[in-house]
Amino acid sequence: MKTRIADLARPDLTDLEPYVVKDVPHKIKLDANENPFDMPEQIRKLIAEEVGKHSFNRYPDPAAMALRELLAAELDVSADQLAIGNGSDELINYIIAAFGGGKVIFSSPTFSIYGIFAKVWGTEVVDVPLSADFHIKPDDIISAANAGGRSVVFICYPNNPTGNCFSQQAILDIIERSNAIVVVDEAYHEFAGETFLPQLEQYENLVILRTFSKAFGLAGLRTGYMIAGRRIIREIMKVKMVYNINSLSQKIALILLEHKDEVFPYVEKILRERDRLTQRLDGLNKITPFPTDANFILFRMESDAEAVFSALLENGILIRDLNKPGLLENCLRVTVGKPEENDAFLDTLRDFYEQR
Repeated sequence: MKTRIADLARPDLTDLEPYVVKDVPHKIKLDANENPFDMPEQIRKLIAEEVGKHSFNRYPDPAAMALRELLAAELDVSADQLAIGNGSDELINYIIAAFGGGKVIFSSPTFSIYGIFAKVWGTEVVDVPLSADFHIKPDDIISAANAGGRSVVFICYPNNPTGNCFSQQAILDIIERSNAIVVVDEAYHEFAGETFLPQLEQYENLVILRTFSKAFGLAGLRTGYMIAGRRIIREIMKVKMVYNINSLSQKIALILLEHKDEVFPYVEKILRERDRLTQRLDGLNKITPFPTDANFILFRMESDAEAVFSALLENGILIRDLNKPGLLENCLRVTVGKPEENDAFLDTLRDFYEQR
């Protein structure tokens, strides 16, 4: 008998496209919302010392207790209210594994991983699209969550790719009135300065996600964390991979937390560049930048979005092409880079229109 893999694969995943990040040649990378600044030299020396003495032959602490305890002290929560993940992506996967099976609800456009993992777990996807001005519709989300069965609601705050923080009251309404786990994804918290952490003790169904990938500049080592009530964390631990965070990532995250005062000046630089970049974009004809609370800017072209993206790429500048019919028509997204990278981006945009 000749085995056909297509006959053995899950039919409900037939139309699911793999999440593939294409390797596009570039000189300036402004497409992935990464921190453009490398770590301070002193922190790099501490990491080098750790690598020199690290026991690579031993399994990592499966509970990541040292990291959880330091985070608990920083956040004024208990260590048993924290779970560490291989990036917050892994924690999103665990949340759906532990509490899915019914519906996963989100509002597009938003972080695509919510929908991808929902489909992987065979969970119904309910998309309640944002309004035309990029805000959530709390009543519609609540109605979907309370329609029966288990539900998980994901709210990206600030939202990716729109960059805005939704109304806190709208989110509180969803938390209070939904019979659902409500996940507030605060991946860009350090840039926005907004958080639902003070509400954590009040709402048992609230989960907060954060990451070391953005402000801390640790995207390459994939370390994220979840803050929630003890009952939720207990359920997450049931589905967590045993050794999900390697020992070196745990150690480096600890070093960064211990020296956060040396890291956060870079956040201030990014915020200053974000404001400058927004002002310059706003001054260009045929371009409308949207207000942002994150380290990226969504902007809409009057037309020619594809041509602008291509012109930038021809000059070695890679941004994110989000142009598609609907709310993101003629939209592109640029990550805030270093001053010289932002200048190159702006100069190329200006040249594009001067040559037309």
